[in-house]
Amino acid sequence: MRAVIFDLDHTLFMTEDTLHEGVTDLLAILRRLDARVAGLSNKDHRILVRLEEAGIRQYFSQVLCADQNMDERIEPKEPAGVHHVLHLMRMAPEQAVLVSHAHGDILLGKDAGLVYTIGVSHGSGNVSPLHEAGADYIAEDIPAVLGMIG
Repeated sequence: MRAVIFDLDHTLFMTEDTLHEGVTDLLAILRRLDARVAGLSNKDHRILVRLEEAGIRQYFSQVLCADQNMDERIEPKEPAGVHHVLHLMRMAPEQAVLVSHAHGDILLGKDAGLVYTIGVSHGSGNVSPLHEAGADYIAEDIPAVLGMIG
């Protein structure tokens, strides 16, 4: 896979300032594999500060948050937001996957025409919403995502 788009709000961050286990390792591996990584957030530009403070900002070639692109008003969690990020990375939807814990984000990946989507349950055992949204793969945790990116 050439591009991986992550939901930032709760997929990578467990709390406002704590990453889920394995996030940094996964991002470092993706970089070594030459995958381009992007992040989407419904939160404002402070997510960029959170990425810096967590020590992972350097792994993201693009991040789209709610208060960016005010002239064009591109919503990060709409297909146009996904396409905008892909355009900036010079990638096509057929070259990208979306990784998220959320039902709506899995639907977003489908609507945007991404090659596939990966739902992350974070060990909750409640995978029904991810299945209902049509996630192509479901990972129990972040480290398991690597085996699903191909």
